[in-house]
Amino acid sequence: MYLNTQQSKMLADLCAVMASDVTKAQLLQSLAQPLAQFMQADHLVSRQWNATTHRYAICASYNVKPSRIRAYEEHFQFCDPITPRLQAMRTPVRVSDVCSVQELERSEFYNDHLRQDGIHWGVNLYAYRGDDCLGDLVIYRARGRDDFSRQDMACLNILAPVFTAALSRLETVEARKPAWMGHDEAELRRLLSGPCQLSQREADVVLLCLNGCSDKDIARQLHIGFTTVRYHLGHAFEKLGVQGRNKLAAHIGQLLHQA
Repeated sequence: MYLNTQQSKMLADLCAVMASDVTKAQLLQSLAQPLAQFMQADHLVSRQWNATTHRYAICASYNVKPSRIRAYEEHFQFCDPITPRLQAMRTPVRVSDVCSVQELERSEFYNDHLRQDGIHWGVNLYAYRGDDCLGDLVIYRARGRDDFSRQDMACLNILAPVFTAALSRLETVEARKPAWMGHDEAELRRLLSGPCQLSQREADVVLLCLNGCSDKDIARQLHIGFTTVRYHLGHAFEKLGVQGRNKLAAHIGQLLHQA
């Protein structure tokens, strides 16, 4: 396997992201765009399996329409012929290695879902701790492009143990934290990105703010500037209709109670 200077730097940057001190949700979203670019992919999603509801939720994405995410969560995950086969492999595997093009193109999942966005080639990377699936990365290329190559798969096999170790570490850390007012981070994110209409980054800074982080702590954890933190907080406070940090927790608590 040969990587040029730019590819080597991109790979090192991806490993640095996975070593960062952020939440699991923030890590997955931070990985989405640079990993898609490293893999020369057109789209990427990361899903989380809920063992209670027996459903996947998409927790991070790159270049995927919100309407397509909703369609997958509400319907297409239940007619997905690919995921069970890929998940059983537990290693990075191309869709074309477990499902022929002819079979895929006959499926509802392809014709009414993937094809709508021009998606044709795919590869999945799973993170397992024992029998528990900690998360995945689903990476897509458009029709008319080449399938993922042997070198692409070799790169994913390098990243796979780093990705698994990162998710395992962050899940262990988050399990030690008490849920905020009885609600986990996923519930808070759904509230902030849904009814509250906060952007991904605005939700990131608000969640860290709720956990007691200072603006400087938030800047360090998200690898952004101090003034950028204040900018996102200002927009979030405006959307939430609060005057500052001292009103934030009470307002979010009220919204959660109403929900």
